[in-house]
Amino acid sequence: MKTTRTLAMLMAFFATFVIVSCSKNDLKNGPVDNVTGKAPSNSILQETTTPVILPDCNIHCIDPGGPYVESTGSSTQTWGNAQNPHWKTVSYVAYNTSTSFVVEVTFTHSGGNASNTVSVTAFGSPQLVTTLASGATTTFTFALPTGWNACDNVPFSIYQEGQNSPMNLSCSYNLYGVCANRGCETSFTGEAIACGNQREAVYTFTSEEAVSYFKIQGGLTNFTGADAVVTVTGGSNITQWQGTPGGSSNRIIKVEGNIGECETITIHITWNSTNSGGVITGSWSVKDSNGIELAPAVAGLTCN
Repeated sequence: MKTTRTLAMLMAFFATFVIVSCSKNDLKNGPVDNVTGKAPSNSILQETTTPVILPDCNIHCIDPGGPYVESTGSSTQTWGNAQNPHWKTVSYVAYNTSTSFVVEVTFTHSGGNASNTVSVTAFGSPQLVTTLASGATTTFTFALPTGWNACDNVPFSIYQEGQNSPMNLSCSYNLYGVCANRGCETSFTGEAIACGNQREAVYTFTSEEAVSYFKIQGGLTNFTGADAVVTVTGGSNITQWQGTPGGSSNRIIKVEGNIGECETITIHITWNSTNSGGVITGSWSVKDSNGIELAPAVAGLTCN
């Protein structure tokens, strides 16, 4: 019995403390001595953060070029000597654009040591990095599903491995719809989502005025394999073409059609490539029937 009590005391002393807050930043302070106003020597202190209340997704909307509605959360784990503990923190910022759901993850360690695997899973698809330095941030970008709507709930999880026991955060985010028909501006943007051998990019065109004909055209670098998968949403009378002129390794994509006032067209592309990294697309442009640019061209895309 004496041995059992001793083991129980040792296990309590070396217990690992975990504080998780996903939907809100609600880390709590440790206890404070009523006489001295100082924390007891054996306590674990956590910084208090103010919960963030997000605007109502039924009322609030986002512009295609931002700003976006950011949700934040964090998890802190401490262990070891209670008077001088080790700790690690995983924090995140989550938001959606008109085409993507984005989670930015930051890892910090008391000793400055790097994390092992950090991964985010959303829409049933995991993405990961094998190493993340202490104090560094990495961005995970997921394409929104076709037909998504404002206030759709997106559950997502964050997993961190290394520097003591693993950490899991189970979180969720309600999507914000894109503002329409209220003083919109013409814009043409591109976003690189994946830059490995299997690549992914999204181009978005919003027109302030109705256009009876547009042509969006650009190239993919170091293209291999079968045709790229090109999914176009928005607009009307849409046609698309792709080819590899002159036997080069670059693939040309062309999308034509018409677009209404303040309407947005999204072109989502996935394809295979012979290498990873670097510039994954050529310049892309959007022009009218006379060959006049409707918006500035988008230069070649690279991943962060």
